[in-house]
Amino acid sequence: MLPAPKHLRAFHAICKEGSMKRAGDVLRRSRSSVSHAIDELESEIGFSLFERNAHGMLLTEFGNILYRRVDFAFQEMAVARRSLEMLHANRMLSPNAPIFSLAVSQQRINIFLAFAQLRHMSAAARELGVSQPAVSMALRDLEQSIGVPLYEQVAGTFRFTRSGDILLNHLKRALVQLRLARVEMNRVKGQFEGSIAVGALPFGGASILPPAISRLLASYPQLKISTHEGSFDTLVAGLWCGDLDLVVGALQPLEQHAGLVSERLFDDPIVVVARADHPLAQQRNVTLEDVVKAGWVLPAAGTPTREALFSALQQKGVNCPRVSVESSDVSTIRGLLLESDLISAGARRLFHHDLQSGALVRLADDYPIAQRSIGILTRTQAHSSPLAQLLMDEIRFIARSVS
Repeated sequence: MLPAPKHLRAFHAICKEGSMKRAGDVLRRSRSSVSHAIDELESEIGFSLFERNAHGMLLTEFGNILYRRVDFAFQEMAVARRSLEMLHANRMLSPNAPIFSLAVSQQRINIFLAFAQLRHMSAAARELGVSQPAVSMALRDLEQSIGVPLYEQVAGTFRFTRSGDILLNHLKRALVQLRLARVEMNRVKGQFEGSIAVGALPFGGASILPPAISRLLASYPQLKISTHEGSFDTLVAGLWCGDLDLVVGALQPLEQHAGLVSERLFDDPIVVVARADHPLAQQRNVTLEDVVKAGWVLPAAGTPTREALFSALQQKGVNCPRVSVESSDVSTIRGLLLESDLISAGARRLFHHDLQSGALVRLADDYPIAQRSIGILTRTQAHSSPLAQLLMDEIRFIARSVS
Protein backbone atom coordinates (compact mmCIF):
# COMPACT_ATOMS: atom_id res chain seq x y z
CA MET A 1 0.00 0.00 0.00
CA LEU A 2 1.18 3.50 -0.88
CA PRO A 3 0.65 6.43 1.47
CA ALA A 4 -2.66 8.12 0.57
CA PRO A 5 -1.67 10.99 -1.76
CA LYS A 6 -4.53 13.25 -0.67
CA HIS A 7 -3.10 13.45 2.89
CA LEU A 8 0.48 14.20 1.93
CA ARG A 9 0.04 17.95 1.66
CA ALA A 10 -1.06 18.13 5.30
CA PHE A 11 1.83 15.87 6.35
CA HIS A 12 4.35 17.94 4.42
CA ALA A 13 3.03 21.20 5.87
CA ILE A 14 3.37 19.92 9.45
CA CYS A 15 6.96 18.84 8.72
CA LYS A 16 7.75 22.31 7.39
CA GLU A 17 5.87 24.31 10.05
CA GLY A 18 6.42 22.14 13.13
CA SER A 19 2.83 22.14 14.40
CA MET A 20 -0.68 21.30 13.26
CA LYS A 21 -1.93 24.81 13.96
CA ARG A 22 0.69 26.52 11.80
CA ALA A 23 0.21 23.88 9.09
CA GLY A 24 -3.54 24.56 9.18
CA ASP A 25 -2.91 28.29 8.84
CA VAL A 26 -0.71 27.74 5.78
CA LEU A 27 -3.20 25.34 4.19
CA ARG A 28 -6.22 27.39 5.30
CA ARG A 29 -7.68 24.35 6.96
CA SER A 30 -8.83 23.78 10.53
CA ARG A 31 -6.52 22.11 13.02
CA SER A 32 -8.98 19.24 13.37
CA SER A 33 -9.00 18.70 9.61
CA VAL A 34 -5.20 18.50 9.53
CA SER A 35 -5.19 16.20 12.56
CA HIS A 36 -7.74 13.92 10.91
CA ALA A 37 -5.59 13.71 7.76
CA ILE A 38 -2.55 12.62 9.79
CA ASP A 39 -4.58 10.06 11.75
CA GLU A 40 -5.82 8.52 8.50
CA LEU A 41 -2.34 8.56 6.98
CA GLU A 42 -0.78 6.81 9.98
CA SER A 43 -3.60 4.28 10.03
CA GLU A 44 -3.17 3.47 6.34
CA ILE A 45 0.61 2.99 6.41
CA GLY A 46 0.73 1.38 9.86
CA PHE A 47 3.51 3.55 11.31
CA SER A 48 3.59 6.50 13.72
CA LEU A 49 4.94 9.52 11.90
CA PHE A 50 5.12 12.04 14.74
CA GLU A 51 5.88 12.26 18.41
CA ARG A 52 3.51 14.80 19.95
CA ASN A 53 4.77 16.95 22.81
CA ALA A 54 4.34 20.42 24.26
CA HIS A 55 6.92 21.83 21.85
CA GLY A 56 5.21 20.64 18.70
CA MET A 57 5.39 17.67 16.35
CA LEU A 58 8.65 15.75 16.10
CA LEU A 59 9.19 13.30 13.27
CA THR A 60 9.77 9.65 14.13
CA GLU A 61 12.24 7.56 12.15
CA PHE A 62 9.37 6.50 9.89
CA GLY A 63 8.20 10.10 9.61
CA ASN A 64 11.67 11.19 8.46
CA ILE A 65 11.66 8.52 5.76
CA LEU A 66 8.26 9.60 4.50
CA TYR A 67 9.12 13.31 4.65
CA ARG A 68 12.24 12.82 2.54
CA ARG A 69 10.33 10.85 -0.08
CA VAL A 70 7.32 13.18 -0.09
CA ASP A 71 9.64 16.14 -0.55
CA PHE A 72 11.16 14.41 -3.60
CA ALA A 73 7.65 13.70 -4.91
CA PHE A 74 6.55 17.32 -4.51
CA GLN A 75 9.74 18.50 -6.22
CA GLU A 76 8.90 16.22 -9.14
CA MET A 77 5.40 17.64 -9.45
CA ALA A 78 6.83 21.17 -9.24
CA VAL A 79 9.00 20.30 -12.26
CA ALA A 80 5.86 19.08 -14.05
CA ARG A 81 4.08 22.36 -13.29
CA ARG A 82 7.00 24.48 -14.48
CA SER A 83 7.35 22.41 -17.65
CA LEU A 84 3.68 22.88 -18.46
CA GLU A 85 3.92 26.61 -17.75
CA MET A 86 6.82 26.89 -20.18
CA LEU A 87 4.97 24.84 -22.80
CA HIS A 88 1.87 27.02 -22.48
CA ALA A 89 3.48 30.41 -21.89
CA ASN A 90 0.61 32.20 -23.64
CA ARG A 91 -2.14 30.26 -21.92
CA MET A 92 -3.65 30.56 -18.46
CA LEU A 93 -2.45 27.56 -16.44
CA SER A 94 -3.63 26.86 -12.91
CA PRO A 95 -0.48 26.54 -10.76
CA ASN A 96 -2.56 25.42 -7.77
CA ALA A 97 -4.23 22.47 -9.46
CA PRO A 98 -4.61 19.68 -6.84
CA ILE A 99 -2.58 17.21 -8.89
CA PHE A 100 0.57 19.30 -8.44
CA SER A 101 0.47 18.62 -4.68
CA LEU A 102 -0.95 15.10 -5.19
CA ALA A 103 -4.07 16.34 -3.36
CA VAL A 104 -6.35 13.99 -5.28
CA SER A 105 -7.79 10.61 -4.45
CA GLN A 106 -5.91 7.41 -5.23
CA GLN A 107 -8.78 6.41 -7.51
CA ARG A 108 -8.37 9.55 -9.63
CA ILE A 109 -4.68 8.81 -9.99
CA ASN A 110 -5.37 5.17 -10.86
CA ILE A 111 -7.86 6.25 -13.53
CA PHE A 112 -5.32 8.56 -15.13
CA LEU A 113 -2.60 5.88 -15.09
CA ALA A 114 -4.91 3.16 -16.45
CA PHE A 115 -6.13 5.43 -19.24
CA ALA A 116 -2.52 6.35 -20.07
CA GLN A 117 -1.64 2.67 -20.40
CA LEU A 118 -4.75 1.45 -22.23
CA ARG A 119 -5.66 4.63 -24.17
CA HIS A 120 -9.33 3.67 -24.03
CA MET A 121 -11.93 4.81 -21.49
CA SER A 122 -13.96 1.60 -21.54
CA ALA A 123 -10.86 -0.52 -21.11
CA ALA A 124 -9.68 1.66 -18.20
CA ALA A 125 -13.11 1.38 -16.59
CA ARG A 126 -13.06 -2.43 -16.88
CA GLU A 127 -9.53 -2.57 -15.53
CA LEU A 128 -10.46 -0.62 -12.40
CA GLY A 129 -14.00 -1.91 -11.96
CA VAL A 130 -15.62 1.52 -12.30
CA SER A 131 -18.09 2.99 -14.77
CA GLN A 132 -17.03 4.62 -18.01
CA PRO A 133 -18.71 7.91 -17.00
CA ALA A 134 -16.58 7.88 -13.83
CA VAL A 135 -13.43 7.59 -15.96
CA SER A 136 -14.59 10.32 -18.32
CA MET A 137 -15.47 12.64 -15.45
CA ALA A 138 -12.16 12.09 -13.64
CA LEU A 139 -10.14 12.84 -16.78
CA ARG A 140 -12.24 15.90 -17.61
CA ASP A 141 -11.89 17.25 -14.06
CA LEU A 142 -8.12 16.75 -14.21
CA GLU A 143 -7.86 18.66 -17.49
CA GLN A 144 -10.09 21.48 -16.27
CA SER A 145 -8.22 21.84 -12.99
CA ILE A 146 -4.91 22.31 -14.84
CA GLY A 147 -6.30 24.27 -17.75
CA VAL A 148 -4.62 22.43 -20.64
CA PRO A 149 -5.70 19.45 -22.80
CA LEU A 150 -4.01 16.21 -21.78
CA TYR A 151 -5.28 13.94 -24.55
CA GLU A 152 -7.03 14.07 -27.88
CA GLN A 153 -9.07 11.72 -30.01
CA VAL A 154 -7.78 10.95 -33.48
CA ALA A 155 -9.45 8.50 -35.85
CA GLY A 156 -11.39 6.88 -33.03
CA THR A 157 -8.40 6.38 -30.73
CA PHE A 158 -6.98 8.47 -27.89
CA ARG A 159 -3.46 9.77 -27.73
CA PHE A 160 -1.77 11.95 -25.15
CA THR A 161 -0.77 15.50 -25.95
CA ARG A 162 2.70 16.75 -25.09
CA SER A 163 1.17 18.14 -21.89
CA GLY A 164 -0.32 14.75 -21.05
CA ASP A 165 3.03 13.02 -21.53
CA ILE A 166 4.78 15.56 -19.30
CA LEU A 167 2.25 15.15 -16.51
CA LEU A 168 2.24 11.35 -16.82
CA ASN A 169 6.02 10.94 -16.65
CA HIS A 170 6.51 13.26 -13.68
CA LEU A 171 3.51 11.80 -11.85
CA LYS A 172 5.00 8.32 -12.23
CA ARG A 173 8.32 9.57 -10.87
CA ALA A 174 6.54 11.16 -7.91
CA LEU A 175 4.59 7.98 -7.14
CA VAL A 176 7.82 5.95 -7.21
CA GLN A 177 8.98 8.01 -4.24
CA LEU A 178 5.92 6.98 -2.25
CA ARG A 179 6.55 3.33 -3.12
CA LEU A 180 10.16 3.67 -2.02
CA ALA A 181 9.02 5.21 1.27
CA ARG A 182 7.04 2.05 2.00
CA VAL A 183 10.02 -0.16 1.11
CA GLU A 184 12.35 1.84 3.38
CA MET A 185 9.90 1.74 6.29
CA ASN A 186 9.58 -2.02 5.94
CA ARG A 187 13.36 -2.35 5.84
CA VAL A 188 13.67 -0.50 9.17
CA LYS A 189 11.46 -3.23 10.65
CA GLY A 190 13.64 -5.92 9.08
CA GLN A 191 11.10 -6.74 6.38
CA PHE A 192 12.34 -7.00 2.80
CA GLU A 193 9.10 -7.16 0.86
CA GLY A 194 8.04 -5.74 -2.46
CA SER A 195 8.78 -6.01 -6.14
CA ILE A 196 11.70 -5.30 -8.45
CA ALA A 197 11.15 -4.51 -12.14
CA VAL A 198 14.22 -5.23 -14.25
CA GLY A 199 14.77 -4.11 -17.82
CA ALA A 200 16.72 -6.81 -19.64
CA LEU A 201 18.38 -5.60 -22.82
CA PRO A 202 18.50 -8.16 -25.64
CA PHE A 203 21.72 -10.22 -25.44
CA GLY A 204 23.10 -8.04 -22.65
CA GLY A 205 22.34 -9.69 -19.35
CA ALA A 206 21.70 -13.28 -20.41
CA SER A 207 24.71 -14.65 -18.57
CA ILE A 208 24.42 -12.66 -15.34
CA LEU A 209 20.78 -11.81 -14.66
CA PRO A 210 19.33 -15.34 -14.15
CA PRO A 211 21.95 -16.48 -11.59
CA ALA A 212 21.77 -13.10 -9.82
CA ILE A 213 17.98 -13.38 -9.48
CA SER A 214 18.34 -16.96 -8.27
CA ARG A 215 20.81 -15.93 -5.57
CA LEU A 216 18.62 -13.04 -4.43
CA LEU A 217 15.49 -15.18 -4.12
CA ALA A 218 17.42 -17.76 -2.14
CA SER A 219 18.01 -15.07 0.51
CA TYR A 220 14.73 -13.17 0.11
CA PRO A 221 12.08 -15.60 -1.20
CA GLN A 222 9.27 -13.12 -0.46
CA LEU A 223 10.44 -10.71 -3.17
CA LYS A 224 8.69 -10.55 -6.54
CA ILE A 225 10.87 -9.92 -9.57
CA SER A 226 9.68 -9.18 -13.10
CA THR A 227 11.81 -8.81 -16.21
CA HIS A 228 10.88 -6.60 -19.13
CA GLU A 229 12.48 -6.86 -22.55
CA GLY A 230 12.74 -4.07 -25.10
CA SER A 231 15.02 -1.71 -26.97
CA PHE A 232 17.55 0.44 -25.15
CA ASP A 233 15.51 3.62 -25.58
CA THR A 234 12.28 1.96 -24.43
CA LEU A 235 13.82 0.46 -21.30
CA VAL A 236 15.73 3.61 -20.37
CA ALA A 237 12.54 5.66 -20.71
CA GLY A 238 10.82 3.17 -18.40
CA LEU A 239 13.67 3.45 -15.92
CA TRP A 240 13.56 7.24 -15.94
CA CYS A 241 9.83 7.49 -15.26
CA GLY A 242 9.85 4.75 -12.61
CA ASP A 243 8.26 1.81 -14.44
CA LEU A 244 11.57 -0.04 -14.02
CA ASP A 245 14.03 -0.15 -11.11
CA LEU A 246 17.16 -0.99 -13.12
CA VAL A 247 18.29 -2.03 -16.58
CA VAL A 248 20.94 -4.69 -17.26
CA GLY A 249 22.79 -5.20 -20.51
CA ALA A 250 24.97 -3.53 -23.10
CA LEU A 251 25.61 0.08 -22.13
CA GLN A 252 25.08 3.03 -24.44
CA PRO A 253 25.56 6.78 -23.89
CA LEU A 254 22.93 8.44 -21.68
CA GLU A 255 22.96 11.74 -23.49
CA GLN A 256 19.30 12.69 -22.98
CA HIS A 257 18.60 11.02 -19.65
CA ALA A 258 19.63 13.22 -16.74
CA GLY A 259 19.23 11.57 -13.37
CA LEU A 260 20.36 8.12 -14.54
CA VAL A 261 23.73 6.54 -13.86
CA SER A 262 25.57 3.68 -15.54
CA GLU A 263 27.99 1.20 -14.01
CA ARG A 264 30.24 -0.89 -16.24
CA LEU A 265 30.65 -4.47 -15.05
CA PHE A 266 32.86 -5.99 -17.75
CA ASP A 267 33.62 -5.91 -21.47
CA ASP A 268 32.41 -8.77 -23.62
CA PRO A 269 33.83 -9.34 -27.14
CA ILE A 270 31.48 -9.83 -30.05
CA VAL A 271 32.15 -13.10 -31.86
CA VAL A 272 30.90 -14.65 -35.11
CA VAL A 273 29.36 -18.09 -34.58
CA ALA A 274 27.96 -20.97 -36.63
CA ARG A 275 27.04 -24.62 -36.09
CA ALA A 276 29.98 -26.99 -35.75
CA ASP A 277 29.41 -28.67 -39.14
CA HIS A 278 28.77 -25.43 -41.04
CA PRO A 279 30.66 -25.33 -44.38
CA LEU A 280 32.72 -22.35 -43.21
CA ALA A 281 33.70 -24.24 -40.06
CA GLN A 282 35.42 -26.81 -42.27
CA GLN A 283 37.61 -24.19 -43.95
CA ARG A 284 40.96 -23.01 -42.69
CA ASN A 285 41.87 -19.36 -42.28
CA VAL A 286 38.31 -18.03 -42.61
CA THR A 287 38.32 -14.25 -43.09
CA LEU A 288 35.73 -11.56 -42.48
CA GLU A 289 35.24 -11.36 -46.26
CA ASP A 290 34.30 -15.05 -46.18
CA VAL A 291 31.74 -14.79 -43.37
CA VAL A 292 29.92 -11.72 -44.71
CA LYS A 293 29.02 -13.69 -47.84
CA ALA A 294 26.92 -16.12 -45.80
CA GLY A 295 23.30 -15.68 -44.72
CA TRP A 296 22.94 -14.06 -41.29
CA VAL A 297 20.50 -13.90 -38.42
CA LEU A 298 20.89 -10.69 -36.41
CA PRO A 299 18.92 -8.34 -34.19
CA ALA A 300 17.13 -5.45 -35.88
CA ALA A 301 18.95 -2.37 -37.18
CA GLY A 302 19.78 0.07 -34.41
CA THR A 303 20.39 -2.56 -31.73
CA PRO A 304 23.79 -2.43 -29.99
CA THR A 305 25.12 -5.75 -31.34
CA ARG A 306 24.25 -5.02 -34.95
CA GLU A 307 25.50 -1.43 -34.77
CA ALA A 308 28.81 -2.55 -33.24
CA LEU A 309 29.24 -5.32 -35.84
CA PHE A 310 28.46 -3.16 -38.88
CA SER A 311 30.58 -0.28 -37.59
CA ALA A 312 33.57 -2.57 -37.04
CA LEU A 313 33.19 -4.12 -40.52
CA GLN A 314 33.00 -0.70 -42.18
CA GLN A 315 36.12 0.45 -40.34
CA LYS A 316 37.93 -2.61 -41.66
CA GLY A 317 36.70 -1.90 -45.21
CA VAL A 318 34.50 -5.02 -45.28
CA ASN A 319 30.99 -5.00 -46.74
CA CYS A 320 28.14 -5.58 -44.31
CA PRO A 321 26.46 -9.00 -44.55
CA ARG A 322 23.05 -9.80 -45.96
CA VAL A 323 20.66 -10.29 -43.04
CA SER A 324 18.22 -13.09 -43.89
CA VAL A 325 16.44 -13.13 -40.52
CA GLU A 326 16.01 -10.38 -37.95
CA SER A 327 15.42 -11.52 -34.38
CA SER A 328 16.41 -10.53 -30.86
CA ASP A 329 15.08 -13.74 -29.36
CA VAL A 330 18.01 -15.83 -28.17
CA SER A 331 16.20 -19.16 -28.50
CA THR A 332 15.17 -18.35 -32.08
CA ILE A 333 18.71 -17.36 -33.05
CA ARG A 334 20.13 -20.47 -31.41
CA GLY A 335 17.63 -22.71 -33.19
CA LEU A 336 18.41 -21.16 -36.57
CA LEU A 337 22.15 -21.52 -36.00
CA LEU A 338 21.84 -25.19 -35.12
CA GLU A 339 19.35 -26.07 -37.88
CA SER A 340 20.59 -24.04 -40.87
CA ASP A 341 23.61 -22.53 -42.58
CA LEU A 342 22.86 -19.11 -41.12
CA ILE A 343 25.55 -17.53 -38.96
CA SER A 344 25.29 -14.81 -36.33
CA ALA A 345 27.28 -12.51 -34.08
CA GLY A 346 26.83 -11.59 -30.47
CA ALA A 347 28.49 -11.31 -27.10
CA ARG A 348 30.70 -14.32 -26.42
CA ARG A 349 28.92 -15.14 -23.16
CA LEU A 350 25.59 -15.30 -24.95
CA PHE A 351 26.78 -18.48 -26.72
CA HIS A 352 28.95 -19.71 -23.84
CA HIS A 353 27.24 -23.08 -23.23
CA ASP A 354 26.95 -24.04 -26.92
CA LEU A 355 30.55 -23.05 -27.56
CA GLN A 356 31.68 -25.12 -24.58
CA SER A 357 29.68 -28.15 -25.71
CA GLY A 358 30.98 -27.83 -29.27
CA ALA A 359 27.53 -27.35 -30.81
CA LEU A 360 28.64 -23.92 -32.05
CA VAL A 361 32.06 -22.70 -33.15
CA ARG A 362 33.62 -19.28 -33.60
CA LEU A 363 34.54 -18.08 -37.09
CA ALA A 364 37.18 -15.56 -38.24
CA ASP A 365 38.66 -15.43 -34.75
CA ASP A 366 41.85 -13.86 -36.09
CA TYR A 367 39.85 -10.72 -36.94
CA PRO A 368 38.58 -9.21 -33.67
CA ILE A 369 35.37 -7.27 -34.24
CA ALA A 370 34.38 -5.18 -31.24
CA GLN A 371 33.78 -5.17 -27.51
CA ARG A 372 30.57 -4.31 -25.71
CA SER A 373 30.47 -2.94 -22.20
CA ILE A 374 27.96 -4.86 -20.08
CA GLY A 375 26.62 -3.06 -17.07
CA ILE A 376 23.79 -1.69 -14.96
CA LEU A 377 21.68 1.41 -15.48
CA THR A 378 19.74 2.84 -12.56
CA ARG A 379 18.48 6.05 -11.08
CA THR A 380 20.68 8.04 -8.71
CA GLN A 381 21.19 6.63 -5.22
CA ALA A 382 18.64 8.99 -3.69
CA HIS A 383 15.96 7.85 -6.14
CA SER A 384 16.84 4.17 -6.28
CA SER A 385 14.99 1.32 -4.60
CA PRO A 386 16.70 -0.46 -1.67
CA LEU A 387 15.39 -3.71 -3.13
CA ALA A 388 17.00 -2.91 -6.47
CA GLN A 389 20.25 -2.34 -4.61
CA LEU A 390 20.05 -5.90 -3.28
CA LEU A 391 19.71 -7.28 -6.81
CA MET A 392 22.52 -5.07 -8.07
CA ASP A 393 24.82 -6.48 -5.38
CA GLU A 394 24.09 -9.99 -6.66
CA ILE A 395 24.62 -8.90 -10.28
CA ARG A 396 28.02 -7.45 -9.33
CA PHE A 397 28.95 -10.73 -7.60
CA ILE A 398 28.04 -12.79 -10.67
CA ALA A 399 29.83 -10.32 -12.98
CA ARG A 400 33.06 -10.68 -10.98
CA SER A 401 32.91 -14.43 -11.35
CA VAL A 402 32.42 -14.41 -15.13
CA SER A 403 34.63 -11.44 -16.11
